[in-house]
Amino acid sequence: MSKGSVSSTDARERARQLAAQQAKKLSKSSTRWIQLTVLAVVLLIVGIIAVVVVNGNKNQIAESGPVPASANQYGGIVLTADGIKQNTSTEETRDVNNLGTSENKYTNAEGVEVAMPLGVATAEEAENNGEPVRVTVFQDYDCVHCAQFESQYGDEIEELVKSGKITLEVRNLTFLDASSPSFYSARANNVAFAVAEQVSSEQFLEFQKEIFSYQGTGGLSNEELVDIASKHGADVQDAVNDNTWRPFVNVVTMESSTNGISGTPTIFADGEQFTASDFSSWINQKIDAKESN
Repeated sequence: MSKGSVSSTDARERARQLAAQQAKKLSKSSTRWIQLTVLAVVLLIVGIIAVVVVNGNKNQIAESGPVPASANQYGGIVLTADGIKQNTSTEETRDVNNLGTSENKYTNAEGVEVAMPLGVATAEEAENNGEPVRVTVFQDYDCVHCAQFESQYGDEIEELVKSGKITLEVRNLTFLDASSPSFYSARANNVAFAVAEQVSSEQFLEFQKEIFSYQGTGGLSNEELVDIASKHGADVQDAVNDNTWRPFVNVVTMESSTNGISGTPTIFADGEQFTASDFSSWINQKIDAKESN
């Protein structure tokens, strides 16, 4: 065998060995890359599960909770010319397993006798109580008809409150959360109670007006609700973080539902339900009638 032939054979052997070494390195590299990819996918799945669990826990609202200082035991935020009434509840806490039942009745728009919502005076009780006409509004911040009512009559109602001609009681419900993946109504109601503890009647009504102006946008985020509350004079971050009033929000909705309220807005003034086409005429007639007594 010639020297040239030996050199050619050696070169081919070295090339084969080098190719084998490179293939081995590539195999190890590919295996490592696959391992890292699998690990990344696992970590991503774990992260997603953690987020779901955390969000799920946030929405696991307790059955019992405190009543905010800004509300009566029925969930009413009561606004007067002198401010929002505070610490009027006869109960410190409320529980969804212990709802009240109204004994009073009234005849609704369909001519059917139904339960008068708890805390709403009958016409007979209100007639000679010596107080301004009390307007009670059951509403939902995610309700398009409530937003329309606010747009049409909100400014007038605010003026009637400021003048002392009416006392306004706002009861916020969560009927529409059944179709809201973010529990928007409940979150907004939680914020409203916190706002009402810190601001004047006028500031609260301006806050509410702005909240309703976003109706139909799919619901505001917690951060947006916090920013709007801040704009109107309230710091609600802790209430949002802790879901402070969410147990009470649930009580208010369930108790209202079991005592005659089946939709929003539902409006009463001194024991009579608003069923007319023009709220302005209706409420002013009631104010005039009471002032003449």
